[in-house]
Amino acid sequence: MASYLHWNKEEALYHLCGSLEGAADQILWDIGPLATTANVIQLLQTRFGTQIQAERFKAELRTTLQTLYQDICRLVTLGYPSADVTLTNDVGKEAFITALNDGHRQHEVMKCEPVNIKAALSCAIKLETYEQSLVHTGTLTSEFGRESG
Repeated sequence: MASYLHWNKEEALYHLCGSLEGAADQILWDIGPLATTANVIQLLQTRFGTQIQAERFKAELRTTLQTLYQDICRLVTLGYPSADVTLTNDVGKEAFITALNDGHRQHEVMKCEPVNIKAALSCAIKLETYEQSLVHTGTLTSEFGRESG
């Protein structure tokens, strides 16, 4: 935007600072009078970048998977009040796997051959934990053996 509108460095800084809202505008207290656009961007990345937030996102995902599990169990119980346990286990498991909404993760959970929704949840959480630990060590490998990340 700064290039397109031909802003100089000072104008770019003022426009960037003026566009910050909510928690992001709190960094203005920390930048000082000699700040540059690069300083502001660096502070934003430090406070809101995924590197710092990774642990929070992992915890949030576990909570999300747990909430998904609880919601599906509740809905299966309400939808099939007098059904056989085998049927509700199958329906719940399939609904959970479908709700993951990620083809790779769905495939990996199916490879675990979970017998019920609880086993599918356990597998999904383990997979997420493994993926996160591999990403943190920089050794995430694709299905074809090439290193990535």
